[in-house]
Amino acid sequence: MQPEKETKEAGKRKGNGNGSNGNGKANRPRRKHPSLQALTHRNIESILELEEENRRAKPMLYRLVSRISRFCGTVAFLWWNLGFFAVWILLNQFVWHIDPYPFTFLLFLVSIEAIVLAIMILISQNMSAEESERRHHLDLQINLLNEREMTALLRLATRMAEKMEVPQESHSEVRALAERTDPGKVLHQIVEAEASHEERR
Repeated sequence: MQPEKETKEAGKRKGNGNGSNGNGKANRPRRKHPSLQALTHRNIESILELEEENRRAKPMLYRLVSRISRFCGTVAFLWWNLGFFAVWILLNQFVWHIDPYPFTFLLFLVSIEAIVLAIMILISQNMSAEESERRHHLDLQINLLNEREMTALLRLATRMAEKMEVPQESHSEVRALAERTDPGKVLHQIVEAEASHEERR
């Protein structure tokens, strides 16, 4: 009788071992939730990929203008211009004499360059303004969704407070904030406040 009890106890210990619980099921590892840094990185990557797709969808000429504009806004482009002007002036002063002082042809080239660069910069600014407008619209939509979510949570909190018979004065402010916000009315209030502020100045 005693050896049978020992074998049963050994079987129970064996069944309970190797990461299993009392029901004989293996303990599953807990699912790890992504960290805040991982979520932020994922959101940034998705926005950057979306913006890159929008840039690729633009015509080739616009993409070329954008690249040239970015290069023209660097110190390297400044040194290229200064080097070209210095070489042109020195060669025409001492070697070629094709464009002598006051370097009329050089001034003509500089004027053409200024006109072309100004147009390309304006085009690049328009494209940047479109991207900024798209980002602002995304921010607005996210803020409106957050406002709807908070309104729903506040309404749920007020209902819970009513069922728990919390005094009305304790959650009167929450009840006022639970009303849905109208973006048009808020914008109208901003315009009126700005106008009244300008009048007082």
